Amino acid sequence: MKFKKIFFTYVKSFSVASILLILIFFSIYINGCESRERVIKIGNQCALSGEYKSFGEEQTLSIELAISKLSPVRIGGFDYDIKIVTKDDEGNPEKAFLVAQEMVDDGVSAVIGSTFDGTTESSLTVYEEYGIPLLSPFAQKTEVNNTRNIFFRMIISNKQKIENIAKFIGEKIKPSKLILINNREEYSINLVNYLKEVLLSEYGIETVSTMSLDIGEEDMEVIIDNLIIEGPDTIFICSSYEEIATVMAASREAGLQSRFITETLGMDDNIFNLTEASNLEGLIAVIPDPPSVAKYSQDSKAVNFWHEFNNYLTQVDYPDISIKGPGQYSPYCYDSVFVIIEAMKRANSILPGDYVDELKTISYDGITGRIEFDEKGNRLNPESTIFIVKDGAWIRYQ
Repeated sequence: MKFKKIFFTYVKSFSVASILLILIFFSIYINGCESRERVIKIGNQCALSGEYKSFGEEQTLSIELAISKLSPVRIGGFDYDIKIVTKDDEGNPEKAFLVAQEMVDDGVSAVIGSTFDGTTESSLTVYEEYGIPLLSPFAQKTEVNNTRNIFFRMIISNKQKIENIAKFIGEKIKPSKLILINNREEYSINLVNYLKEVLLSEYGIETVSTMSLDIGEEDMEVIIDNLIIEGPDTIFICSSYEEIATVMAASREAGLQSRFITETLGMDDNIFNLTEASNLEGLIAVIPDPPSVAKYSQDSKAVNFWHEFNNYLTQVDYPDISIKGPGQYSPYCYDSVFVIIEAMKRANSILPGDYVDELKTISYDGITGRIEFDEKGNRLNPESTIFIVKDGAWIRYQ
């Protein structure tokens, strides 16, 4: 009996110890699993090789900088580390499609990219199938989003850019006699044609004439003669700054004092090296960047970002990096990370299916201004910035 008692006591003690060991093991295992699961993977798809690798570099560094300020982040009662998953699609639509598949396999919760309209379009096919949101800091082609439900454009679209030019002309300038000039290139022709349409439909401004420019001595003479005959008070010209300098110099020499308006292609400091400053006086440029990040900005958020980016650039160890500072698209890449995390916080979830609706209704004040999206994922009411030439320099239009 005594032996039995000792035996059962031993077995009982062994069983308790075994159970405790098993519980400890599973506790460690479960905690380990939870730890591994508390990671938010954000895809960084861009061109990191070839002619346009600088775009991929500025995107990558901007995202990394944003993550360094946000991670770890608390969502739904848990702390998550934010990890970047970077893949080079080489600016190739076919490669971009494969990269998108790899991003899905890697379990990303969102993707920022890609560098071009074509690579963005081919990637969207994959991301839409799996319901993974794609935030684009680059794609400006209006048709890119089409009927997508997971596409969010961080930057102004081509269509919105022209509509902002039309708004400035229609509400601020209110010309009585307007002439539009393109430079016979597809981009310029399309811009001028749509501008003409919007000015008429939205502001009742009918264009007196539409001209096509070809910088040649005989052609220039014909254009100047026609401008003098028409006598416009306002001329919008979509052309390079070199061509604009030539046209304005010839116009002023002929005594034509019309107001000239242009867009991105026409705004460059080098224009002052091509003709007398007096010939360019009053030239206006409507630029598709919000005031906070446009040239000569003194916005505190933007200035801090530029300083932080440059400081971060000195710390990274990337071989053969080509950029010397933040580029035009860097603030949009940076804001993309904050918008994604903000939507996750509001949804209390990192799962795309849970937070995508929060993206659709989000209102966030970023470096690039108020960030909201319309029903197609386009930036809602994106701003442009107006510049004018005064005394041989570009200044903000008042």
